[in-house]
Amino acid sequence: MDSLFLLLLKSKKLAVFTAVVGTAILSGFNSIAGDNCDWEELLIYNSMNRQAKFCVELATTYSERQQGLMFRKDMEFNEGMMFVYDQPQPVSFWMKNTSIPLDIIFADGSGTVTKIFKNAVPFSTVSIFGGEQVQYVLEINAGLSKSLGIKVGNILQHRLINSRN
Repeated sequence: MDSLFLLLLKSKKLAVFTAVVGTAILSGFNSIAGDNCDWEELLIYNSMNRQAKFCVELATTYSERQQGLMFRKDMEFNEGMMFVYDQPQPVSFWMKNTSIPLDIIFADGSGTVTKIFKNAVPFSTVSIFGGEQVQYVLEINAGLSKSLGIKVGNILQHRLINSRN
């Protein structure tokens, strides 16, 4: 009887956990960033106008873009780095000295996602070409673009994207 009770208790906990996680995923492409963002908020809208929210560090200068996330040990689930270029241009990235597996999201001058490179391998020196007309690049933890349903055609929204167009 005790075994049955423990099994039921475990299955109830699993059911509650599954319900909470399932609700978070099904409620969309929803806010994963809390209200405590030390950097800046970036939203990604999908075709159903649902959003994913990230807390991003900005890389707006040449040296900041060169440094990127190199030598970082970890990154919170809801965090990322947004690389901002003055105008649309060809861009390539690599993972040299970057220990965090990443999804790299490339967007044009309007903030429209044009390419997603999933699960970039830490420390790889293989060049990842983003496209010819890239103005914004978002690096987030590997696997998030898939689990949140982020796709080509989604829209990035951030104060710098809106102010440049």
